[in-house]
Amino acid sequence: MGEGGHQILLVEDDDELRDVLVVLFEMNGWEVVAAANGDDALGHLREGLRPCMIVFDLVMPGKGGWEFRAAQLADPALAPIPAVAISAAVQGPTMQRVLQVEDFLPKPIDVDRLLACVERHCPRSAAPQTGAPVSRRPRA
Repeated sequence: MGEGGHQILLVEDDDELRDVLVVLFEMNGWEVVAAANGDDALGHLREGLRPCMIVFDLVMPGKGGWEFRAAQLADPALAPIPAVAISAAVQGPTMQRVLQVEDFLPKPIDVDRLLACVERHCPRSAAPQTGAPVSRRPRA
């Protein structure tokens, strides 16, 4: 799968939310590889995908976010990839430190905060699509 300097790996089991986030990221200039659970995401990474950011849900069937993040951090080739955790079920200010992630976002997701975090780590592949603005944040 090669170099992913502007790719985001999105790991979310909710089809509707996953589709919305894919559109959000693509409209803001990033490419997205989507996975429905931690097993699928690890498969992409082990096949060579090196995204600039991983956005993952904590509670998923099969290998959930906790197990996925533990496996990612245990692999020296994958551990440096920055990640953002999202969850409706798990809350609390200590989650960011416990998971060793760039940010922890409760659902419903603060879109501006998510985009700002991704932007710190990922160059955009293209200008945002025209149409309704997704983020009020101006491009640098």
